[in-house]
Amino acid sequence: MNESIKLNRVAGPNKKILITIGIAVILLAALWIWKSVAVNEVKKDAEKNRQTLKEQATAQIVQSHIQHLKILAKAYVWAARGDMMQGNNKQLNLYANDMITEKSFQQISVANDKGIIISSTNKKNESQLFSTIANASYLNDDTTHVDNSGDSMLIVTSPIMGFNSRLGTLFIKYEIPTPVYKQ
Repeated sequence: MNESIKLNRVAGPNKKILITIGIAVILLAALWIWKSVAVNEVKKDAEKNRQTLKEQATAQIVQSHIQHLKILAKAYVWAARGDMMQGNNKQLNLYANDMITEKSFQQISVANDKGIIISSTNKKNESQLFSTIANASYLNDDTTHVDNSGDSMLIVTSPIMGFNSRLGTLFIKYEIPTPVYKQ
């Protein structure tokens, strides 16, 4: 009988230690799972914030290009106006050929008041109707337009006005450089 009492006394404290260790392991596992879930939530939030910032930055880049192209179109139209009034299409070609060498410019064309392309960096377009490269409605519009095609391509059209009448329309096709975001 003494032996059974001794076994119970020995088994009792070991059982308590095992239960305590078991509870500690369960608590550590629960704590680890809880922290893993919290870390994953933080990672998801950070990725969402990163994506939002990229989208905002891209929109700002596009808006910046639009504003710069409008200013460029104004200066180009002023230069083209004088040469169109003098019938100097060679000079129009020089402007376009010089500008097309700059990065991102895809095509530059000028149509006369009848909607016929008189100068273009794509020589196949010369003598063609303006409607073959852009919407013909721009031939009658008196404001500069910039059409955004999927944040990758901008199409600029701008009227070239003489003293009393419209001389023609400028067309610029510009590819927006792809931004590089560092991790």
